[in-house]
Amino acid sequence: MEKEFAKLVNEYKEEIIQTASEMLKINSQSTHERELAEYVVKKMEDLGYDEVEVDPYGSVFGTVKGTGGGSSVTLNCHLDVVDEGDKSMWKYPPYSGTIAEGKIWGRGASDTKGTFAIQLYIPVMLKKAGFLPKGDIVVAGVVSEEIAGFGAMMQSRNGYKLTDYAVLGEATENDLAIGNRGRLCAVVTINGKSCHASIPSEGKNPFDFLGKFLIELKTMKLGKDQFFGLSTMSVTNIESFEEGTNIIPNKVVLYIDYRQSAMDTQDVVLRRIQGVIDKCMMEGISVDLKALYFPLTTYTGFKGRGFQGGYPFSVSPDEPYVQLCKKALEEAVGHEIKTKPWIFTTDAGHYAAKGVKCIGYSPAETKYCHSIKDNIDISMMEEGILGYLILATELGNQEK
Repeated sequence: MEKEFAKLVNEYKEEIIQTASEMLKINSQSTHERELAEYVVKKMEDLGYDEVEVDPYGSVFGTVKGTGGGSSVTLNCHLDVVDEGDKSMWKYPPYSGTIAEGKIWGRGASDTKGTFAIQLYIPVMLKKAGFLPKGDIVVAGVVSEEIAGFGAMMQSRNGYKLTDYAVLGEATENDLAIGNRGRLCAVVTINGKSCHASIPSEGKNPFDFLGKFLIELKTMKLGKDQFFGLSTMSVTNIESFEEGTNIIPNKVVLYIDYRQSAMDTQDVVLRRIQGVIDKCMMEGISVDLKALYFPLTTYTGFKGRGFQGGYPFSVSPDEPYVQLCKKALEEAVGHEIKTKPWIFTTDAGHYAAKGVKCIGYSPAETKYCHSIKDNIDISMMEEGILGYLILATELGNQEK
């Protein structure tokens, strides 16, 4: 089968490269993905997908039906990209989709449009060549991943188009990703009583609590697991709501960035921080603690709340489906495939929390994500196309 798949790679690679270039010409920053979503819908329809649907939030889902009886597989990427920054710093314009130096250049090439171009073609390549697996293949382009993981979060909450397996197209250098730390932004709001700074006895200064709290926070127990080691915690921002330097404020807000190991759920982290708050309480001060959510309106007009973070995800390298993927890829490409964690948060946590068996695979390189050198290597894409054909086939032929 590897020889037949190699022929398919040669047959389709130029079309896939062109598709990636075309997608990179579309500026699809978070909440502004409409043009790219419309491009993807048309591409799926032109390629002959069995079903093409757009959910209320704007994510696009294309399904190619399997031959029956196997496990269903999602191939996931996100439609949105981050801001390009100073355009003058780019070697090639960020929305040019330039093909040069053996690479495709542009904002989102590595995160995740280069990989998404591959995913779009995989089920169609398999179907036309007579290699469709038993299970259905769902190709998902989700919205607002960069700012909130919103598309996959809502898909998972609604149980919409969830499959037995999911292969996520975040950068892995053609290795297999088997985990990512989660992220939680905790918001600590300290309420006191405002007064003139010349008569502090008339007020209740939130900063008195804050000083005590910051010292005690350093003693808080952090979660730990064998995969990620210790969680990390950093105070990253502070806000005071009265202008001027001669006013004791009514309120001070502190932001804590917590990078979670798999042992630290949101509830566990907030409980631990609340324990520190309780130790530091003082008369006349009240404190509110919550995870950070923020208003978000998708390009479809849906108004929701984005979550500033994502769930942790990890799976053992000895898990049977991980071993299956690793062995099949190594036989196809002829070299070792590493299993490793992502260094950033991904949508895998949302899917895994619903029982979907997740793994990451992409020819993109992490070092280029969100950088002014954003690109994807064409030779790595060629191996990635072969890899995706293998993964979709192996996972889709697993018994339900």
